[in-house]
Amino acid sequence: MENLFIEGSDSLPQVEFNTSGKLKIEGRALPENAHDFFKPLITWVKEFAIDELNLEIILEYFNTSVSKQLYDFLKAIESNPKYKTINLKWSYEDGDDEILESGEIYEDLLPRINFQYNCFDEVFDE
Repeated sequence: MENLFIEGSDSLPQVEFNTSGKLKIEGRALPENAHDFFKPLITWVKEFAIDELNLEIILEYFNTSVSKQLYDFLKAIESNPKYKTINLKWSYEDGDDEILESGEIYEDLLPRINFQYNCFDEVFDE
């Protein structure tokens, strides 16, 4: 199994999946085809095996199609019996209730995943 890295852009988040069990998705998620973007991520987590998986998601924005694929991605993690412990750090910008509520909805739907919420100050682009 190899690490997975996808360079981010204005419309795609950066993806860093490390075989140490540390996974990170960060940025804006507005892909033209969310299914195609998430397909290699879902394949990777289905094939990967480790006792403790630590995932960090820091999305400043994602659209409805990404929301569905993100749920499918998290469900693929939760349904993988090779993971004994699944930790998810869900980060959201202070005041961004939509991103926070999305995390809370996923938490209700995915009880095996240990959610931790991280509120960060607004980031200003210069």
